Amino acid sequence: MTKQLLAVLAEGMEGPRSSLSYYLDEGGGLRQTLAGLSAEEASRVRGNNSVAAHAHHLLFSFEAFAAYIRGDRNQRDWSQSWSVSTVTPSEWTRLQEDLGREYTSLREAVRGAADDDALRGAMAAVTHLAYHLGAIRQKL
Repeated sequence: MTKQLLAVLAEGMEGPRSSLSYYLDEGGGLRQTLAGLSAEEASRVRGNNSVAAHAHHLLFSFEAFAAYIRGDRNQRDWSQSWSVSTVTPSEWTRLQEDLGREYTSLREAVRGAADDDALRGAMAAVTHLAYHLGAIRQKL
């Protein structure tokens, strides 16, 4: 189960590793999708929010899910996860770097998932990433 969760999580962040995929039909994962955008493009509001807002929300969620998987059940203020809507070029670069760092932390947490609650948290992290990657792609 853990191996499959890690594979699906990696596809969402890094893209498919071969011509076969779990859910991405084309294009890369989140990392490649965001790397192709300027800060201006990421800050453009489409619908109710921007790509930068989704990216910041995912950053928050990666930390929250990793903590949950490790046993931290403290409540978090998820409204803070939507507090960023626009970014400067340096903020956009830093946001993408922070996403990469927290993704690595999340992967390590999933790898160490030790009980059913942790595995449920890992499953939630995977589906949450897939949803927001889809939402970002729709905006583009």
